[in-house]
Amino acid sequence: MSLEFSERKEDDASSRRSDALLSADSKQESHVSSNDQSSVAYSSYTSFSKHTSLTVLTSGTLQASRRSQADIQSRRRRKQKTEIHCTTAREFKPKSNLPPLDFGAAGLVGRDKELSTLKSCYDRMMKKGKKELILVGGLSGSGKSSIIRSMENDIPVEGLFVEGKFDMNTSNEPYSGVATAFDIICRKIKEAGPETLADLRQELQNELGDKPGMLMYLIPEINDIMLGENSADESTVGSIERVDETEGGVDRLRFAFRALARVFSSFFSPLILFLDDLQWADVSSLQVLDYLVSDTENENPLMIIGSYRSEEVDENSLLHNKMVALREKTEKFHFQMTELMIESFSVSNIEKLVTAVLPSLRADHIVGLAALCHKRTLGNPFFTIEFLKMLHFEGMMKFDQTTKTWYWNLSEIRKETMSTANVVVMLEQHLRKLPEQVQALLQCAACLGSSFSEPTIDLVWSVYGRRLVETKTAPVSSLLPLLVADDIFEKSEQQYRWTHDKLQEAALSLSGSLRDTFQLDIGKTLYYGLTKEQVEEDLFTIVDLINNGNTSKRPEFAAVNLRAAEKARDISAFQAASEYASEGISLLQETDWVQNKSVSLNLYTIGAEAELLLGNVDAAERYRDVVLSRSDLSTLEMLPLQIGKAKALGDVELKSKEALEYCLSLLKNHGCRLTWVRPLALPQAVASLIRTVKLAKAKPHSFYEEMKPSDDTKLKYIGYLLSKAAYNAYTAGDTAMYLLTTVKLVDVTMESGVNEFSATAFTFLGVMSVIVLQDYEAMERFVNIALGMLKKFRGMHAAESIFVGHQLGLFWVKPPEMGRVVAEKAILEGRREGDLVFTSWSIMQHVIYLPYTTGRPIQTILEGCPNILAEFEETKAGAHILCAKNYYQMLLNLNDPSCENPSVHIGKIYTDTKEEHKGNLVHLADKVIAEGELVFWNEEDYEVTAKRALKVGETHAKIGPAIYLNQIESFHRAVALYAAAIKTKKGKYKRAANKIRKRMATLAQYENNTIQYYSVFLTAEHLASNKKLKEASMKYEQALEVAGKLGHLHHLGLLNERYSDFLKRELLSGKESRYRLEQAIGYYREWGAVHKAKALESRL
Repeated sequence: MSLEFSERKEDDASSRRSDALLSADSKQESHVSSNDQSSVAYSSYTSFSKHTSLTVLTSGTLQASRRSQADIQSRRRRKQKTEIHCTTAREFKPKSNLPPLDFGAAGLVGRDKELSTLKSCYDRMMKKGKKELILVGGLSGSGKSSIIRSMENDIPVEGLFVEGKFDMNTSNEPYSGVATAFDIICRKIKEAGPETLADLRQELQNELGDKPGMLMYLIPEINDIMLGENSADESTVGSIERVDETEGGVDRLRFAFRALARVFSSFFSPLILFLDDLQWADVSSLQVLDYLVSDTENENPLMIIGSYRSEEVDENSLLHNKMVALREKTEKFHFQMTELMIESFSVSNIEKLVTAVLPSLRADHIVGLAALCHKRTLGNPFFTIEFLKMLHFEGMMKFDQTTKTWYWNLSEIRKETMSTANVVVMLEQHLRKLPEQVQALLQCAACLGSSFSEPTIDLVWSVYGRRLVETKTAPVSSLLPLLVADDIFEKSEQQYRWTHDKLQEAALSLSGSLRDTFQLDIGKTLYYGLTKEQVEEDLFTIVDLINNGNTSKRPEFAAVNLRAAEKARDISAFQAASEYASEGISLLQETDWVQNKSVSLNLYTIGAEAELLLGNVDAAERYRDVVLSRSDLSTLEMLPLQIGKAKALGDVELKSKEALEYCLSLLKNHGCRLTWVRPLALPQAVASLIRTVKLAKAKPHSFYEEMKPSDDTKLKYIGYLLSKAAYNAYTAGDTAMYLLTTVKLVDVTMESGVNEFSATAFTFLGVMSVIVLQDYEAMERFVNIALGMLKKFRGMHAAESIFVGHQLGLFWVKPPEMGRVVAEKAILEGRREGDLVFTSWSIMQHVIYLPYTTGRPIQTILEGCPNILAEFEETKAGAHILCAKNYYQMLLNLNDPSCENPSVHIGKIYTDTKEEHKGNLVHLADKVIAEGELVFWNEEDYEVTAKRALKVGETHAKIGPAIYLNQIESFHRAVALYAAAIKTKKGKYKRAANKIRKRMATLAQYENNTIQYYSVFLTAEHLASNKKLKEASMKYEQALEVAGKLGHLHHLGLLNERYSDFLKRELLSGKESRYRLEQAIGYYREWGAVHKAKALESRL
């Protein structure tokens, strides 16, 4: 709350006396430092920390510096007795009564080349639709921001230019500049009509769900957009609290920002994001910049412009490393990157500036002053302008009222102005001439960052301002307009911001040695003076102020750092979370483990989590050891740290066996022992599976519909440990423990209620019902139970449940055509929850598996391969990279007419090194399919394929049981085996083919129409091999009819090819056989199997 001055009734004489004293004092102080005003010489330096401030003083300045301070102190004491009613603009004016300088008249002088480059980038974006990234560097004061902001004038009304700025005081604040820019976009969107807003809300909810999640912490304005009327999903009636919300946090944020950018850039076209002062951006913000520009799914016109101080960016800086990485991504991720360096002014450009601002009758005056400006400032535009302002303020320029022109004495200027190594020195000298209250207000404002609201500065000023001035404080409402008029601040809507960072730096320097204490006091004022909501919004800024000023390490601020660490963790800013946790831990005392145990424990827990997610395994271990070595903590209090160790072993160090054993020991300690005799674990697991399947099948449907979330904290942790044990058992190849942990998760759900892994557990129970028991009905029931849980509860692992439930379950008994919609849902859910693994598998299903198995044109599949490969490489998804390359190369060999040996699985995308799939069962299974498919489609003699089929046998089914790609792999093996059996009359081929045919006949009882025509066709081949020609002919026709309705191009080619061979061989129908062969060739060409089509053409 601001302090208002009381209106005292004083006589005129007293008022005049006060004015006279103030005026005299102001003049005296001005005289003391007036000759200190000096122009700026800029010298190169490598970092801000190496700046030096060396002022070469004139004789007048030396005299002033030697003057006794007693007189000044006396005047200040007298000033205390005088009541200040207001601060007038008179005290901001130059010494002489001169007209103001109009620097707007100069425009962007000398920047035609830079403006042309920006215009070219803009035109290219609008024409080609590619995203544009422009990085603009230059020395501080070179005019980067002004040049970039000029683009706002050129975009159409349906477009938007927004700016976010990073602050030198809050360079650790996560996402600050990016969040500001998106907040502005949200405010602009809220200005749209209700119908438009409703449409956009629906788009955002389609992408992000009905809850903005962590975005609400970063972009407060988005809540008003997304949480409109009737926005809740009525099918969702509850939520599940996850044990570890940090898992997938980075991937959730990547998707959220990309989704926002896609929606916003479709609403505003084009959308231009200007991120100012990237040299101060935190690592999380730079990563978001990367996310936005590398989003291959965003086809809307989007331009991101970043500016940075070139003198503060070297090869060790975050920004430099990010720029290097971005240069390498441009081609793969389809964006243009332009780097533009803004140079200092030449003398001729300064001449143009001076001519525009100070019209003079004498050209030699202009040339001389321009040359001196260039010498003093080295051509830096901002320094040049400040130099001219200083000359104007000091009265070194005169104005002829008759001619309306300026004139000056160049010799006097040269004599009175000399050099300082930093413009901040000159600006500080200027600020020190302002009234005491204005200086104090500037010091307060400088600590609040590059921008601030009037209520915030009013709070600080009302509480802390009285300590800085010797008189009663004037209200901020009277001071701020004066600072705007003097071009120190500029006002935008409800915010004030510094017109240049150097002014903020100069204001910070006013506090001198008291700066640390100053920041601490202001931080405390904000922390205790703002509302809870306001503190939450500016938490990082406030805590940074406290930490910067807390040089004496006062322990009471440990809890404040915990609050900041928790927020940073919740928004996946793990570097910031690590730093706040570390600061908080440094403030702890041993007594805090007794008096503030929760603060101490949570700081160490978050510190360990953050360090682990940053890859700092040793640092995480040190934090864990401190906690786990204590004897005054319960087993439940230690459990989060122990879970962290399990994650470190399995997820970071990739020690699956050790992680499994550690998880089992933790489970045992908490009363959940899975096996007593390890060698008997497998028969025990099978017995447990049979028992649980029987028990789960016996439960009525209403039992599962009425299940509630478990509220037992211990059981939640046990569920988490079981899931980790299951994962590590799978990667370690321990089938018995994988079965036991999965079955136990189902048991825990049925006994105690739903947890975050319940849906996943039921899907795997369904898969195991098929693999172990061949019970497809049980599989379908359990998968549907899992899908029902997903509809009922938020917070479950939806992507994993959807992918596994369909890919390994329902696709055996349901039409695969439903898979496209299923895959899209799994991808969306996976990206929302940050499930990188199953999002990537679902992408493979959507882009490659399903289109290939359903015979979509190969060329259309190939078009999607580069993008998914780029995405997998971006997220470092090693297993998925191998998988994508495997099938990418297979498809290229089928489709590329220049491929010399298409039957061999090698090429420019993937060549097996024999080491890549060693121990990687998933990749080995993929290789079995890819190699088999290439031999099947490209070898003219089916006996070659049949021999391979006998050799490989059921290898794929054993390596990857229940994977639905087994369907097409088994079908093609059977086709080759029947063809070889018919040709050679050898029983070994026919016996092997019959096994597959019988298995297909069993599966054909269900609703999978693809397997149904597989079964019909294999029956036709079987009948043909037994010379039952009429029945065989009918089955061929029946299979072709179903495949035709489904549009499976590859199998329309295959079925026609085999039917042609049957007609020619058995029915001697040459004409009909030729027709079928021509049909086969046509379908193969339409599918894209060029080598197969060419081989068949030779038979015509």
